[in-house]
Amino acid sequence: MDLKGIVNITGKPGLYKVLSTTKGGFIVEALDGSGKRTVIPGTSKVAALEDISVYTADDQEALKDIFRRMKAENTDLSDLDIAKADNDAIIKRFETLVPNYDREQVYVSDMRKLMKWYVLLAPMLDFEAADKADAETETEEKK
Repeated sequence: MDLKGIVNITGKPGLYKVLSTTKGGFIVEALDGSGKRTVIPGTSKVAALEDISVYTADDQEALKDIFRRMKAENTDLSDLDIAKADNDAIIKRFETLVPNYDREQVYVSDMRKLMKWYVLLAPMLDFEAADKADAETETEEKK
């Protein structure tokens, strides 16, 4: 699984997988293990994780690339209580994950959110399988 179809909904905690679209919105399923399905109206602010980027000193780095690197390095955030850790601890850890982040545009709340998302998604992320599927799709399209 990669980040396709995974969304963050403003005003709702956690992450959701989009199951279907309806006439007036989306049907989503919570990724917290509860399996709870909800209808989200089209007027809600929904952010797809595959479209999110982190500001860096040079430009921007896609969240997918950050998570891919963290997964490849077997990043473990279990030693850090993300919700209760002080800002300095969060910043220090985030600097190891994204060393060239823009210190004026990336807030501590963004750092916490990114880390929480990674902890939730890490067991489900499989970029190699997603890359193979993308390569097969490209091959079929060329034929």
